[in-house]
Amino acid sequence: MRYRRSMLWCVALCGILLVACSGPEAKKMKFFEKGKAFYEKADYVRAGLEFKNAIQIDPKFAEANYMLGMANLGQGNFRGAYGAFSKAAELNPGHLPAQLQLGKLLLSGGERDKAMEKAELVLRTEPRNETALLLKGAVYLSGKESAKARAHLEPLLAQGMARPDAYLLLASARMQEKDTRKTEEILKKGLERNGKDLPLHRALADLYASQGRTDEAAVEVRKVIELDPADFGNRITLASLYWGAKQPDKARAVLNELLAAKPDDEAVRLDVARFYAERGSVADAERELRAGIARNGKSLRPRLALGALYLNSGRVDNAAVLLRECIALEKDPGAPEILQARNLLALAHLAKGELDPALKNVDEAIKASKGNVEAHLIKGRIRLLQRDGAGAVAEFRTVVNERPQVVQGYLYLAEAHLLKKEPGLALETLQNALKIDSKSRDVRRTLARFYVTQNDPRQAEVWFRKILGENPGDVEIGAELGDLYASEKEYKKAEGAYADVKRRAPKHPLGYVKAGEYQISRGDWKRATAEFEQAVNVDPRNGPLLSALVRLYMKQGRAAAAVSACETHVRRNGDDAFAWNLLGQVHGEQKEYRKAEAAFRKAIAAKPDAMETYLLLGRMHLREGDYQKGRAAYEQALEKQPGFWVAANDLAVLLCERAASGADLDKALSLAQNALKSRPEEPAVQDTLGWIWYKKGDGGKALELLQRAQGKVPESAEINYHLGMALFKAGRREEAKVHLKKSIAGVGDFPGREEAARTLAGI
Repeated sequence: MRYRRSMLWCVALCGILLVACSGPEAKKMKFFEKGKAFYEKADYVRAGLEFKNAIQIDPKFAEANYMLGMANLGQGNFRGAYGAFSKAAELNPGHLPAQLQLGKLLLSGGERDKAMEKAELVLRTEPRNETALLLKGAVYLSGKESAKARAHLEPLLAQGMARPDAYLLLASARMQEKDTRKTEEILKKGLERNGKDLPLHRALADLYASQGRTDEAAVEVRKVIELDPADFGNRITLASLYWGAKQPDKARAVLNELLAAKPDDEAVRLDVARFYAERGSVADAERELRAGIARNGKSLRPRLALGALYLNSGRVDNAAVLLRECIALEKDPGAPEILQARNLLALAHLAKGELDPALKNVDEAIKASKGNVEAHLIKGRIRLLQRDGAGAVAEFRTVVNERPQVVQGYLYLAEAHLLKKEPGLALETLQNALKIDSKSRDVRRTLARFYVTQNDPRQAEVWFRKILGENPGDVEIGAELGDLYASEKEYKKAEGAYADVKRRAPKHPLGYVKAGEYQISRGDWKRATAEFEQAVNVDPRNGPLLSALVRLYMKQGRAAAAVSACETHVRRNGDDAFAWNLLGQVHGEQKEYRKAEAAFRKAIAAKPDAMETYLLLGRMHLREGDYQKGRAAYEQALEKQPGFWVAANDLAVLLCERAASGADLDKALSLAQNALKSRPEEPAVQDTLGWIWYKKGDGGKALELLQRAQGKVPESAEINYHLGMALFKAGRREEAKVHLKKSIAGVGDFPGREEAARTLAGI
């Protein structure tokens, strides 16, 4: 009987235990352990969900809050991580790992004193806690207190600490003191004890690279590649090293090896293309993206990237074609790639001044995804261009609400308030941005400019000087301060500000450019020229600077000096299409047409796909009266790039004005129609097509297009002539009279000025 009772007791006890194991505590731990398993596999999203489940059961579960913070860190969610670590530390102040993670986050946010408090808190409990000791050293370093950092770190290493981050911190202290020899010694000692540590190898590579020791740097990067062969980013780093050392062939060889090893890896090809694009090698980037499209004709990512590349390099029409292809390939309007394509296509239309189609695309993106902040940002910019202040405010408020920590939205919102004539709200918006990032250069700069618009130069000066106080070498702000003084007629201060820019940054062209522009405003061409000569000397590869200097020479009738400047540029920099084009224009202005043609031919040889050269060549031939050669130049351009609307329009004009047959006029019509498809809102194209319809006898079509063109460029002498003649032919004599008068009174010569005068005299 006793045996039976004991058995019953055991059964009852097991039942109780089973109930307990299936209760909240067990569920909580089950979620927690699942979260840890996901975390160890670097599946931070699912890990975070499991830790949240555990916390929902037990909100006072400190360890789960800590692990949630770690999962958030893994996702790059620093705000979420800070919140979770703070909760863990609140629930258990003795949770030292949470305190340390808080210290690291506080330090990364610039809160040095609070970070030090966390380090000291941990050290009071665990005086030998290595992470806390290193955090303390990092705090010293962040405050540029290299001597304190060394005094703290050197004993730790002497006492046997072998952690690689200790060596990295000590090396950083020596670098702050510009002691590269000691830095190298420390890194090498660190590698003696931690031979497989990637950050130490990378730091040594960076040190060698900074000293121009490219081969030694490459050895270290190759060691990183050997230690971590799966990370193709290391090969990108090696290519970057070679490219920075002006060894592009070696860089390309590294990248080609990478592509050969992973020919079908789209991510690799996109990174290689991005590498080239970021370094201005557009042709290389284009080649790789086209190869990616060829390997997978239905893939959106290389198309998107190529569209963005074209957009950023000014090939807007090419970009638009690719982006429309992307939209056609994907049926889901809310797919991330389609939303991006819509946004980029809107930017392409914006670049062409086509606001309505730009608006249509962002509206489609917003319809598919109301939280598409980029689309709202673009729509706000469109509203600004439309001078719709209320509409712009609405869009930028959406941006600010969705991304309250991103200051760019506030800057746009302030601009919208100014457009609405709400300076008080604009100022309030900028002050809110300042609260988010009190050190932001962009916010401070916008505040300074705000005060300029409000005719408060003293406050503007205060904000410009605040920026310069923290960064005296900021040449742009120094130049803007000079501009402020010049606008207030404080000429000595303006000259002083520009001189200060030159003194602080003698190798930067901006100070010389601003000083030169100031001298131009005073009519002192000699001093202006001297300043621009200095600018070109410090930045000899800068094409726009060369162009500005050449214009100054030509303004003074110094054609020989202009020619010499172009030739010097070519000698310094090798064959440069920009410089050859500039030289061709100089010769053309001097009516030295054979020399001009030779220069343009050299530009084509240097850059065969530079469409501008064919335009310049064509227009030069027309000036010298060689219409056949002019026609040939335009046709060559269109052979290379059929969608090149400027060449199509120019050729249409030429054929229209000098039509030898009906076939020429028909060809002109076809060219102009194609140009209009590409640029439906371009007044020059509307004018061309309208005039061709006039010549073909279709007055209705002619008037519609010419009126649209004249509405956009109301003072154009040529467009007014065309519209006046079309109105006269339609029997609308009084209206014709108005426009013909405008054409004759207009600036510049145009074919038909005599006809305009004769027709006007007969009305």
